[in-house]
Amino acid sequence: MQDKNEILKKIDIENFIWCIYIALILLSIYSNSFEKEYYLYNNQKAKKEYRKLNIFIFSIAVIVYFYFFQDSLNSIKNQKDNNPQKKEFNELNFIASTLILIGGLILIYIAIFDKELDTEIALT
Repeated sequence: MQDKNEILKKIDIENFIWCIYIALILLSIYSNSFEKEYYLYNNQKAKKEYRKLNIFIFSIAVIVYFYFFQDSLNSIKNQKDNNPQKKEFNELNFIASTLILIGGLILIYIAIFDKELDTEIALT
């Protein structure tokens, strides 16, 4: 079992990440208002603002996803417990974190390079 102080520190970090997610959701709602304005009125300035906000939102999301990827990788590397179930759960967590990170990188790629807003992307 991990040291209690280490677990409490991780919980504090996760609480901070939840606050980041809330901010990203609010920014996404704000960003959608620009997208709507672009589609309703063909406002090119709104389109640029929408794209800039989405690039920012997904960049922050990828940083968060990388934190969880790194944490799951460290859990595998530092596992001292020989419990096969715990090892399996750590490995599954690592696979999930890796896939989420890859998904985030794909979404940031779309946000950067889809200049015509052809693809709807969502914060996941």
